[in-house]
Amino acid sequence: MHDEHSAYRCREHDPGQIVRPPREAGRHPVSLRDGILNILVTGAAGYIGSNLIVSLCETHPGVRVYAVDNFFSTGRPLFESTMKNLDPKKCTFHEADFDDLEQMVPLLEQTDVVVHLAEEKEKKVYSEGTAITKKQVSRWQKNVEGYRRLMEASVMCGVKRVVLGSWAGVYVAAARNHFSESDPLVPINQYYHQKISQEYYSKVFANEYLLDTVTLRISNVYGVGSEPRRWRVEGEPGVIAVMVENALRGGEIVVHNKGVQKRSFVYVGDVVDALMKTILFRGNLSGGTYNICADDETRVIEIAQWIASACGAKICYQDMKWQKNIVQHPISNARAGKVLGFHPAGNMQQRLNEMIDAVKVVGGKS
Repeated sequence: MHDEHSAYRCREHDPGQIVRPPREAGRHPVSLRDGILNILVTGAAGYIGSNLIVSLCETHPGVRVYAVDNFFSTGRPLFESTMKNLDPKKCTFHEADFDDLEQMVPLLEQTDVVVHLAEEKEKKVYSEGTAITKKQVSRWQKNVEGYRRLMEASVMCGVKRVVLGSWAGVYVAAARNHFSESDPLVPINQYYHQKISQEYYSKVFANEYLLDTVTLRISNVYGVGSEPRRWRVEGEPGVIAVMVENALRGGEIVVHNKGVQKRSFVYVGDVVDALMKTILFRGNLSGGTYNICADDETRVIEIAQWIASACGAKICYQDMKWQKNIVQHPISNARAGKVLGFHPAGNMQQRLNEMIDAVKVVGGKS
């Protein structure tokens, strides 16, 4: 095995030299190596990642999880408290960069499915026309080229499936009234350009090396634990989490342009359910892309009114120019429902009440 690692490092910059491991005819593409489904999750300390590993460990006895993160966007104590409640025989943590192959290859050799949720995101999302900085070039190399290297290593190590976590924000600049996975993508800023580039690499590896790759385009995530102070990177929590925390701490919810705009939201538990269905799917998903969102959109003002009523808060309206980095039209999850069996649970008001209660417990207004 050591020789294979050395050989890989020698030709890692020449994708044409990748040798695709043979796939046995008639076998399920995600075949178990030792009777256990071994799952590697990058970005495991993030909001979605931490919820995923907890669900994997608590609800599926036949899995082993390798949790990988470098704590770029979340604090160590927060994740360590999560890990303490998990069986160390089922989940082990590895502090590493996902593109550091010296650390990743030994893990990938034991892995059946990779779930890639890691990303290094700017604290400020730059818009079109902004000069590119050295830091942004570094982010591109990390997120895009690093993902390519991870895919190459996955092929070399015999990984069966790679699940990429992308975002519905890749649709923001496209002129559509209803977004489906087949619509053309028009990145509005460098961050979404990176996500689209990752998606293209997934398709390349599916076509060229028969790696079973899947992309999930996730809409605005909300749920317990998404409050802003828990995360280092601006934009990690969504608008709902910001509303809840502001309502409890300051008693006022800021709504732009009367809140008549609709947004596609998805509960974090539904995202985890979609990831689980993708991980455990029996069959080929190779190169497939699926929107993960709620069945219906919700007006921002409706959410603000629910939260204000529950918290005894006021709503403050502010005029604001239309934001290009926000999806303005409905997103369809029909394909995910048909292929993956993904059906979001709904009941947004109940989820909002759970968020409010949780924030109160950790220090909000009681």
